[in-house]
Amino acid sequence: MFDLPEWLVIVLIIIASLIAIWILLLIVNLIFVGFFNSVFKKHKKALTVILYSKLENMEKLFAILKQSGIKIDERLTKLLSEINVEDFQEPNMGQFEKSKNTLSYLKDEIMFIANQNPDLNSNPEFIQAKNNVLESDAIYRSNIVMYNADVLGYNYWIRFLPCRFIFKMFKVKKKQIIS
Repeated sequence: MFDLPEWLVIVLIIIASLIAIWILLLIVNLIFVGFFNSVFKKHKKALTVILYSKLENMEKLFAILKQSGIKIDERLTKLLSEINVEDFQEPNMGQFEKSKNTLSYLKDEIMFIANQNPDLNSNPEFIQAKNNVLESDAIYRSNIVMYNADVLGYNYWIRFLPCRFIFKMFKVKKKQIIS
């Protein structure tokens, strides 16, 4: 049909091979980005559940302290009431960080109050709620480590050199790690 020079056939084969390799890299890249997106959704739900559980247990600790007749600073009660569970929905928002830090601060204050009142350590309800809060912290930390590792992986794949321009063209933004 067409009688092309041999050098042109070789050049066309090389170009076709490079395009095929690039398409293969793009497919792999899109698979990894999709995988990390699905994992992010699971981590977000887990973080929400963990922080909501911690909030419930903090409220329980406050109630137990009040039942035991221990005076709690009004400022602490106000801080607890200002925490909105909706803040736990999006880990990269400022309200998430503020509410998370408030919970940690309240936990430290309650633990200080508990250490000042040894009678609380004989209350099984208080011990259970306290242990739940401490366990929530440990689970939260391990979940944050996994989330941040996935953020690094996601950011790597959207900045993967052969396919970077596609993600820039669609204005895909890098995700932020959580401290």
